[in-house]
Amino acid sequence: MNRNLNLLLSGQLVSQVGDKFHMLAVAFLVLKTTGSPAKMGLVFFCSLFPSMLLGLVSGTFIDRYNRKAIIVGADVARGLVVSGLAFCYFLNVLSFPVLLLAQVILSVCTAFFDPAIPAIIPQIVKSDQLTRANSRAQFISGVATVVGPTLGGIMVAWGGYLPVFLINAASYLISAGFESIIQIPPLTRQTRSDKKILDDIRQGCRYVYRRHHLMIILIMVGVIHFFVGWIEVVIPILATGLDGYGARNIGYLQTFFGLGMIMTALLLSVINIGGREARFLFGGVFGIGILMVLTSLVYVSGVRGIVAFMLIFILIGAGIIMAGTSFRSMLQKDVPAGMMGRVFGFVAAVGNISIPLATLIYGILMSYVSHTVLMAVSGIILLPTSLVAYYLYARTDYTLAAREPQS
Repeated sequence: MNRNLNLLLSGQLVSQVGDKFHMLAVAFLVLKTTGSPAKMGLVFFCSLFPSMLLGLVSGTFIDRYNRKAIIVGADVARGLVVSGLAFCYFLNVLSFPVLLLAQVILSVCTAFFDPAIPAIIPQIVKSDQLTRANSRAQFISGVATVVGPTLGGIMVAWGGYLPVFLINAASYLISAGFESIIQIPPLTRQTRSDKKILDDIRQGCRYVYRRHHLMIILIMVGVIHFFVGWIEVVIPILATGLDGYGARNIGYLQTFFGLGMIMTALLLSVINIGGREARFLFGGVFGIGILMVLTSLVYVSGVRGIVAFMLIFILIGAGIIMAGTSFRSMLQKDVPAGMMGRVFGFVAAVGNISIPLATLIYGILMSYVSHTVLMAVSGIILLPTSLVAYYLYARTDYTLAAREPQS
């Protein structure tokens, strides 16, 4: 693709694998030292909640200030925070409140880092290469999802928590090193420095609200992330009802889900779907709905072999990557460079809200309704939702095209 994208994605790979190390180590450490699942849940809440709140604010800063400085600074800050955790653990003074504070700071840094990455990609990649660039970024994320927890678990079992903290700290600093040598062209239209932050936030909200096609894409973003949260809840329940050992089944399903993401991202980085992103977005969501219904029907029919469900979950992972890659490319092509940070701040906020909301809702519903019924009903709801959204988006897109001045 190009040198700058390779540097950006190399840093992403290192830091995302290290991040998976970190979350696994923190989860085990809290359970081991406190024995409280509630405290572990509080740690995960502190890892997400600041990012939910700061989406609009962070997006405004990304549009106002130097994006390269923001991602380098965020990675350096995360590296120093995790280094501090390693130092406290080494001195045996790492308390639960300190761990919570560290997770909050890491989440704040992530709130600025995550929306900046898709905002930077259009500055270093040509428009006709955006889908391939995004698929490569999704490939990196899929690899980290599959490899990170496995290596992290091995590392915790082999060397304890200190090496994991040190590796994660180093991963952030290495990532910052890659990012520091990226050459990012300056924005052609910068936000006026004399405007107030609140004015920029209002401008971003008005920009999204007044463009119905963007609102439809953001709704799809929420749907995609919501069903990622659904998968996190359903996999353990489904795995325990299948033949074999429940914990091993969970690993199989999660691995094949990740493999579906990786293979599809790799495929999209090779083929060109330019101009067809909308079909892949809404088609991916429609496909996920079909697969949810299929999962329920296969289970209800009495099939308990793990292989059938592994094949279904590899397809679910493929659908999520098709949709996720497509919506990023659609936004990057449509949104002006000077508004990109705020729009992807919206995207990050919607995603960070949708996943924990799904885990909460499905966790409660499964106490009263069979998971097979929930899967079938959810899939049936998703099918017309994706079709109606595609129809509305196509109409809106056509209307916008009709308003463009003819050359």
